[in-house]
Amino acid sequence: MDFPCRTVVPYGPAGAEPLLVLSGGLQTRHSWARFERHVASRLPLVIPDLPPARTPGQAAQSLSWDDLTDAALHAMDRLRIHRFAVLGVSSGYPIGYRLAQRHPDRVTRLMLFGASPRPAPRLAELISKGLHQEADTRNPRSTEGPSDRLRAARDLVGVLTNTAAAERHLLIKAAGRVVLDQLAASPGDPLVRYVHDRGFLLLRDPLPPGGLRGVPSLVGVGEFDTATTVADNRAVAATISGATFVVMKNADHLLHMERDADFAALVTLFLDGRPLGTLQHCSIETMP
Repeated sequence: MDFPCRTVVPYGPAGAEPLLVLSGGLQTRHSWARFERHVASRLPLVIPDLPPARTPGQAAQSLSWDDLTDAALHAMDRLRIHRFAVLGVSSGYPIGYRLAQRHPDRVTRLMLFGASPRPAPRLAELISKGLHQEADTRNPRSTEGPSDRLRAARDLVGVLTNTAAAERHLLIKAAGRVVLDQLAASPGDPLVRYVHDRGFLLLRDPLPPGGLRGVPSLVGVGEFDTATTVADNRAVAATISGATFVVMKNADHLLHMERDADFAALVTLFLDGRPLGTLQHCSIETMP
């Protein structure tokens, strides 16, 4: 199975190992432009578009978390990059976690954002709805019109983002609007696409057993995140020995879009091994 991969080469001296970016559901290698703008002068980036875990009409050929982890590692092997840092966001976090757990000799640092041991009840319910709608995609009356796509996109964004916080914080609202417009403009039912992309795997042990040690790690979450709550992210951080746990103020689930400069500052400080206490927009604690 082929899949594309974006690489960003610094135009200045590289200051760190390459960073493997594992995007969340329905994000692509082009979803990180704002982040790239802040770090491209010094940080090599590798952003793969991992294959969808499920192909419409071919459920028996579904990929597992292990398959996607192997695919991410394969991308680095093809690029002849042996040691690298990992940034896993939302449904990219289970892949990043497994990479660090299984290949601690290759992963120099691990950063996870929007991580949860299991999907929140509303998200689990929406994924189940998408699985039921999957069977209807061959029905001529299935959701294929622009108004149907917009309705499905609103349902999805309404669960993945905190709509109440968006009414009080313009940056959160703007990020949600960007995602909504992208989903509504894309072909097919956005919810079914989300389920196929990786969503259904969230119901299947996104957090692997065994914990993680030996890799410097950071787990972060926006204080208003309802898709993967502060408690959810803290629970994931608690499985990683010595992990740094960060809550970003005035932020929701789409951290790298809502607070791109603050997000980039947090990532670069952690990659450099510098203290995070200078970040006034974050509360920080160290796990045992």
